[in-house]
Formats: sequence, C-alpha cells, structure tokens
Amino acid sequence: MKTRVSPVQIALKDLPLEGRSFTYTRESGELNEFLGELVGQNPYKVDVQITPMGNAYDMRGTIQTGMNLQCSLCALDLKHPINERIHEMLVLQKPLNKGDQQSKANHAHEWVEDGPDYIMLESDSFHVGEYVREVVALNEPIRPLGKPDCDLQCENVSDEMRKWLQGRDAISIRTNPFQALEKIKLKS
Repeated sequence: MKTRVSPVQIALKDLPLEGRSFTYTRESGELNEFLGELVGQNPYKVDVQITPMGNAYDMRGTIQTGMNLQCSLCALDLKHPINERIHEMLVLQKPLNKGDQQSKANHAHEWVEDGPDYIMLESDSFHVGEYVREVVALNEPIRPLGKPDCDLQCENVSDEMRKWLQGRDAISIRTNPFQALEKIKLKS
C-alpha cells in the first residue's frame, strides 16, 4: 500500500507552525469514494491550506469540479460547474459531558459574507473527505437550469411541457381541497 501525500484524515496537532498544503485530484484518488456519486467521473481538484493559529486552525482553499445534472425545465443533460472558495476556522472543543448543554447566539462573523466560518471539532483529527463532500453537495442547485437565463421560452421545452408548467393543462384544480369528501358516505 502506497503512502498518501495528502491524507483524508488530517492530524491537526502534527501540523508545522507554517502550516501545510494538501491537494486532492481524481488521479490521486483520495476523495474518489466520497465524491463518486456527486460528481460521477468528472475531474475534481481540491486545494487546502491548514495553518495553526493558537488553539484554532485556519483552513483556506478551493474546490473545483462539475456535477452532471438535468435542466429542471427541459430535462437536457448539463454539467453544473462548482468553483467554491473555502475559508474556515477549525476550533477544538472538548466533547460535552452527560447533562451538558450548549447554546449558540448570533455572532458578528455571520454578518460578513466573505469572512471565515468555524467548525467545532471534538478531536484533533479533521476528515477532509466528509467536509468536501458536504460542500459539493450543498452547491447542487435545487432547480438546475441549462442556461442562466433559461425560462419557459427555451427552445427545448415542448408545448405540452410549457402548458403543464404554466398550469393551463386540461386538469381542473379544485379550489376547495375538501370537496372530494362530499361524495363519501359512511355506512352506519
């Protein structure tokens, strides 16, 4: 078994003071099992720099890949690009004991869009595969579109589909959802 240059599980306590860079690609294969069902066979490149900062760790980097999706209007296949910049603070926190509680108040860092966010870790081990998988999954659009300006006037949308999407189909929509209950008779 070959030693991996960029491990999936990073021991934060072992990082040098100047930090360390990690690079993951489809060719190196460390994250293939974590990203397989999200990105398919698309290439990916993940660059991460983790630097110790007192009792926390500064993590910066980029995630570049593509997802194979279908347009929500015309069902044509498309490749949704993902170019995500990451900036997180990894903070070590002792696990909560039985009966302990934790509450979270709004913090000033949440008001700044380009500022770092934080991840609370219970151990000094950070799992890059799980983190990257979550970031990529959160970048999947709820309603993917083939083009940024795609709408019902798209040349790939059929007339039947256009009518159905606009709600002008032959099925009449009842205004009262309980109207069907009028026809039901109970035997007593």
